Amino acid sequence: MSDRRGIVIGTAGHVDHGKTALVRALTGVETDRWLEERKRGLTIDLGFARLDLDPALETGIVDVPGHEDFLKNMLAGATGIDVLLLVVAADEGPMPQTHEHLAIARLLNIRRGVVALTKSDRVDGDWLDLAHETTRELLDEDSDRASWEIVPVSALTGDGIEPLREALRRAMAGIRARGVDDRFRLPVDRSFSIRGTGTVVTGTVWSGSIGVGDTVSVFPGGHSARVRALQVHEDPRPCVTAGRRCAVALVGVAPASVERGSVLFDPSEWKSSERLGVRVRALGGRDRPLMHGQRLRVYLGTREVMARLQTADRRPVAPGATAWAVLALEAPLLARTRDRAILRFYSPVTTIGGIRVAELNPPPGWPARTESWGPILDGAAEEALAAAVALRGLRGLPVATSSILLGRRDSTLETAAEEAGCVRIGGRWFAADAVAEAREAVEESVARLHAADRRAPGVSKEAVRSAMTPVCDLELAETAVRRLLADRRLVESGPRLALPGHAPRLTEQEEEGRAQLARTIEAAGLQPPLVAELGRSLRLDRAVLDDLLRLLQESGVTKAVTPELHVAAAALETMEAQVRDLLADGAPAPPARFKETFGLSRKYLIPLLEYLDREGVTRRTTEGRTLVQPT
Repeated sequence: MSDRRGIVIGTAGHVDHGKTALVRALTGVETDRWLEERKRGLTIDLGFARLDLDPALETGIVDVPGHEDFLKNMLAGATGIDVLLLVVAADEGPMPQTHEHLAIARLLNIRRGVVALTKSDRVDGDWLDLAHETTRELLDEDSDRASWEIVPVSALTGDGIEPLREALRRAMAGIRARGVDDRFRLPVDRSFSIRGTGTVVTGTVWSGSIGVGDTVSVFPGGHSARVRALQVHEDPRPCVTAGRRCAVALVGVAPASVERGSVLFDPSEWKSSERLGVRVRALGGRDRPLMHGQRLRVYLGTREVMARLQTADRRPVAPGATAWAVLALEAPLLARTRDRAILRFYSPVTTIGGIRVAELNPPPGWPARTESWGPILDGAAEEALAAAVALRGLRGLPVATSSILLGRRDSTLETAAEEAGCVRIGGRWFAADAVAEAREAVEESVARLHAADRRAPGVSKEAVRSAMTPVCDLELAETAVRRLLADRRLVESGPRLALPGHAPRLTEQEEEGRAQLARTIEAAGLQPPLVAELGRSLRLDRAVLDDLLRLLQESGVTKAVTPELHVAAAALETMEAQVRDLLADGAPAPPARFKETFGLSRKYLIPLLEYLDREGVTRRTTEGRTLVQPT
């Protein structure tokens, strides 16, 4: 792995202003790869070259087409650019595509740049000064570009090439290295096949790193592939890190399955998005606003998809304005929070603005969430994390995907969570007061369940889980239950929970039914009526009967031998004692011996014997039943 920092420079500018010739003069590389490009003298697709400017930096340059018909290709090349090399012909000055490319750079937050005033050998001093002045006025429209140097050059004579290289070095100074300890993602801008190698793709590593032998996933399609080899400007590498252009040889995927617009990514927690919550920035100087419901082209990385714009209040976004919105995508994108993308009208195809992703797949009630979107995009890591955690409430922010959901490296988020006062429960982060809020929600749920089932002495733990699932993460709910039990705000009885002081509430008729039920079962000994017979004889509704039987069972009066056979607990204890005496000699007893002893029909005898087996009193063998633990 190279220990030099990777930097990508991208050209921009109007058609026929000399971008490709300038790149050739800077690098010695012909970036027009296609015969048609060389015949027409017009760059149609992307070109790439190494540019050695600083021994501490590994710099590549992307040459993009300037003609408006090929702006889609230009956008694919603009992805991942650190420094813009804006090319303006001295004999023409800034032209329409100059303005559009500069606007795109601003929307993509490319803040560093240098202007090459090309073809300076074609004009005299006065005209060169005028071109310089006009270009400076254009740059001064944006404070971020006011410091950009303007360097007159001639690719034909070589004049100004070295000063341009020096200006590019100064522009690159202090650029922060992209995080290597991050999730790997590479938007693909080229895909082809080489005999003996197989499928090869190229692109700029947006984040993380990729190594030979790694397994990567392909979006869209979900294919997996193994990395056979890596190159950076034809130099073989065992590993390539963020900020570098590279070629990746893949095993296990065809070129057609990983075309331009695809994304290579590490097979971790990435998920595609069909809706994006975004901050829209409409370009000024346009005569058309962005309308609610409007169909737009979205360019993220090297991928273009169509989308419908949904504004928070259904109002248009005026030129020069910003607004919160949702993009309902017609095809999914592999996006990450804080990604930037370009918007163009569907027709006529012109650049209208840009977006920054604030939330992936926001829910239908998204306008109420926009208050948190600002800190997620603009705040420090702890502010962003606190806002994202607040958005998810009692459901929590998954730790495994928080890097993607926040657009920040995993290594920064542990510290951010501590500074934000977040607590980690299981695999999620929660706000500091989440446990207290979950405790209240559990108590309210138990109270509602008590009211819905007044005859029950408690509510099942499973019922509490089911009630909490729609509003709360399960591990948080279980944490809340444990703390309520520790504080005696809940009472546990076997599989049931209850609020302190809760008792079953029966009507007078139900109280009488319970007493009659107990008397009937106890009087019948080992041969009580089955449940259906009890309901008929006592004229009890089945739901009421089941509840009363459950109360008798939980109070220890009866036991359920089978779901349809409830026997008095005292009768079962007497039977168990008799069985132990019967089998005390250790000899197996067949069913006939039990029938003789207890005088029971098979209707009762078999369920009772199986009950004793389940209770661990007896064991069934081929010769008969014996005691599990002879006394």
